[in-house]
Amino acid sequence: MADQKIEPHRITKPIQLLGAWLVGLILTDSIFLTATLSLAPQSWERGALVIAAIVNVPLFLSALFLLQTKFRPELQEDTYYHEYISKKSATILKIDKNTAQDNRLSELERKIYQITELKLSQNPQENENFETHELDWQNWNVSINCLHPNYKKIKESLNLSGIPIASTIGNRVTKAIPEAWTISLNPIMPVSHKSQLLRTVLPFGFDGIELYYPLPEAGETEDVYIGGYGVGNYSKITPELFKLLESEISDAELSTYCANNNFTL
Repeated sequence: MADQKIEPHRITKPIQLLGAWLVGLILTDSIFLTATLSLAPQSWERGALVIAAIVNVPLFLSALFLLQTKFRPELQEDTYYHEYISKKSATILKIDKNTAQDNRLSELERKIYQITELKLSQNPQENENFETHELDWQNWNVSINCLHPNYKKIKESLNLSGIPIASTIGNRVTKAIPEAWTISLNPIMPVSHKSQLLRTVLPFGFDGIELYYPLPEAGETEDVYIGGYGVGNYSKITPELFKLLESEISDAELSTYCANNNFTL
C-alpha cells in the first residue's frame, strides 16, 4: 500500500477526481482496518474503526453517484464545460417551450403546422403573401459558433434576413473546433423558420444538419446551434437539399431527407 500515492498535480481533468476518490476510499479503509490490528480485541476504538470502514463504502459510492448524475456537466473537460457555462449563463427572455417536449403538445403543434401548410397549398395567392411575410423569430433563439471560418459572413447574412442571434459559442482561447460543422434545429420549430435559416447559412460551408431537441438540464436554451459541439449523428448536405429549399419545403420532406442522408461520426 505504501507504493500507492495520489499526485495532485497529475489530476488535470474533473473525471479523474472520481478515480482519486476511489483510491482514497481504498486507502482510508485500509488504514482503518490496519489500525484495528494494533488495538485490543474488546476496545471500543477497534469497533469504531471497523464500523467507520464499513460506513465509508456506501457514503463514497453515494457521493460518486451524485457526481455522475446531478453534477455530470461539471465533470466535463475545460473546453466542453466552458461551452456549457456559456450556454447556461445566457439570460434570454423567451417563452418557455420545455413543456412542448411533452408528446401530446408536440403532436398538437405538428398538426397545427400541417393544417397551416395544407391551407396555404390550397390557396396559392395566400401562399405567395406568406412567402414575402417577414417571419417572427421572437420565440426561437439562434446560437452561432464564433470559430466558424465564415463567422462574419454568416452573422451578416442572418442580420440581413432578419434572424436575430441570441448567443455565441466557441472559445477563442482554446479554439476547440467541432468534429463537423453542422446546423442543429429544434424539431418543433416551424418549417418556415427552418427553411429560411437553412437558405441563409448553408452557402457558407457546412457538413450537415440535424434535428435535435435541446436539453435544458444541460444548459441548452437555444433552438438553433450553428456549429454546435457534441455532434454524433447528422445528415449530410447534398445538392438534393438545396433543390428542396428552392421552394417551400414541408416538415415531412425535411425529415425524410434527414433520414435518407444520415451519417455517423
